[in-house]
Amino acid sequence: MLGPKKELLQLAVFGELHALFPSVQVHIELVGPAIPESRDGESIDLCSYARCIETDCMCKSSSGNMCWDVCSERTSAVTLKLHKGLYHERYRDIVKDSIPHIVIAPNAGIAAYSSWLPTIELIKELNVPAVFSDYCEEASHLASCCISAITGRPMTIPIQLNPFRQPMAVEDSALFLPCYANCFLFGI
Repeated sequence: MLGPKKELLQLAVFGELHALFPSVQVHIELVGPAIPESRDGESIDLCSYARCIETDCMCKSSSGNMCWDVCSERTSAVTLKLHKGLYHERYRDIVKDSIPHIVIAPNAGIAAYSSWLPTIELIKELNVPAVFSDYCEEASHLASCCISAITGRPMTIPIQLNPFRQPMAVEDSALFLPCYANCFLFGI
């Protein structure tokens, strides 16, 4: 996952992948400049679902919360690894353990940041599927134009409304367009 920000405050939520993929080992590399220097290289094993905060809830998470650095690789179904920096700068460190099967970049802002150029070129070279999201349709269109110009290929996942977008509008948007976190999806 490229460019995590808000996700860093909700790492326990990734434990829900246990429910979606009960017999699959999921390894997620989170790479971005927002990762604190003190957490660079940290590995987190999520051993169970995130605990519900409702006191009277009888959800499946009653068996426990998540554990940090306690589970062995054999017992953990979800492992997170944090890397501070940009993907193209940290790629060699990441592929020492495994190569990516998919790249996900939420709220990427590709057209707004020239630092994406070497990362898009790397993703093209890797020939790995990549899914991006952005706040509004216009930003998604500009990003897809940038990606197509860099890769020389059209998008394989056309711009579309994300059914899992944030339901509330983003406040203090510089744009005078409706903006929602992860509002539109597109990919190569």
